[in-house]
Amino acid sequence: MQDDWSLNPNVRKLLQRVPLPISLPTPLRRGQGRTAVTELVGTRAVLTHVRDALDLALAQAVQHAGAAVTIVDAAGDTTLTGRVVDAGGQLAPATADLPGGVLSAIAASGATGDRRPVTLIHRVTRPHGSDVAVNDATDALLAVGHAAASLPPNSRLLLVLGMELRGDATGALITAATQGFARSAFKELGKTGSACHVIRVEDAQAAAALATFLAGPRAAFLNGLDLLAQKSLAGDAAPTPELDGKVVLVTGAARGIGAAIAERLALEGAHVWINDIAQSQAAAADTVAQIRARGGQAEFIAADVGTLSGAQAIADAIRQGAGHVDGVIHNAGITRDRTLRKMSVAQWRQVLQVNFGAMHLVQTALAPILQPGASMVLMSSVMGISGNFGQTNYSASKSAVIELARQWACEGFARGLRANAIAPGFILTDMTAQMPVINREMAKQLTAMLQPGLPLDVADLACFLVGAQSRGVTGQVLRCDGGMAFGA
Repeated sequence: MQDDWSLNPNVRKLLQRVPLPISLPTPLRRGQGRTAVTELVGTRAVLTHVRDALDLALAQAVQHAGAAVTIVDAAGDTTLTGRVVDAGGQLAPATADLPGGVLSAIAASGATGDRRPVTLIHRVTRPHGSDVAVNDATDALLAVGHAAASLPPNSRLLLVLGMELRGDATGALITAATQGFARSAFKELGKTGSACHVIRVEDAQAAAALATFLAGPRAAFLNGLDLLAQKSLAGDAAPTPELDGKVVLVTGAARGIGAAIAERLALEGAHVWINDIAQSQAAAADTVAQIRARGGQAEFIAADVGTLSGAQAIADAIRQGAGHVDGVIHNAGITRDRTLRKMSVAQWRQVLQVNFGAMHLVQTALAPILQPGASMVLMSSVMGISGNFGQTNYSASKSAVIELARQWACEGFARGLRANAIAPGFILTDMTAQMPVINREMAKQLTAMLQPGLPLDVADLACFLVGAQSRGVTGQVLRCDGGMAFGA
């Protein structure tokens, strides 16, 4: 699948002359090939707060990933900042205490002079007495907002909320203000290909791994996420997915997004089992052949996930061929769009069964061979969050998928099992590429990044969620939508 047509230089020149309300997108900096430990080489990271173990973990993680680190915390812990500086980082020569001070400190350090993407990591804190803490914290948000709005294209603003903000009214107010700020900020930053995310921290190492992923090129189309970084029973989060030799099932993977996910997992070293219906065998064979041609491992299982026999056939094939399964990408899905007046019972039930019910059937069949620490990724949709005209069946099924991921996360936590949902938005596939140009353009304008995503964007996120890098992420929904203008 080719990138967005409006990124073509000739098309851009034409659109700039046409008197239409069309804003042109900024090309996104996407990752290529297998995930490297040094995904952040060629970028900078600026930290506004280095005073405790969490701050140090964040600084060291992005530094180890290859980012050039600058600290603009005028009152930072000298022992901690010294460790970052000793590893090659730098201290900004200016104070960053007041609104405008963060931007001047970043500029004085030279962090934006070469136009490299910058990850601005702001630890949201309770500055001092509770009577002024909320105002001071929100003033700091304005300061980092000023700075983020002036960063180079493809930059990131990561707002980090530590455990110290929990447990009282003042901390809750600061948290709510930060989340509200982020929900608007990402829509402003998206036009330059930049993003804003919130990380709520329960575990420092999980937060560091999550921050490194969100700062990198594999998260290019993600914007406006609000995620919890937790301690996992399956082990500490890792710098890369670490999928060598892991057995992963991808349902509905003969073509499109499912095929992109299968190819991406195989590139990371996973042994991929591709499922789809028998009628898609030719397309699935092409996907398997492409994976094997690149040195990957892939098998095809023809089965209908919407039936008990089909789910059992999948489990039996994997049991005989691999003996166990380490991850499941529940991707199979269909649409049968109709307005309520015209929708038949059959159309309603078919969508609910394939998009939602099939996940339960497949997961139940796989239960005896599911490895401790396994990860399940359930494909939802932004339509499961916001709804859409003529898609009551689809929206109902995708909303139920989000709740199913939360339930599975709770049920599997004791075994170290994780479950998360991905909610794709407007993704450029063979189907959406056939949309009329104007319809496609208007759909793009609904995203903060002014462009559709690629199947690779969903595949990169699925790869992250099924791998060791995301061990502190479970029971959550991650929108892959470029920051759409609706939904939460």
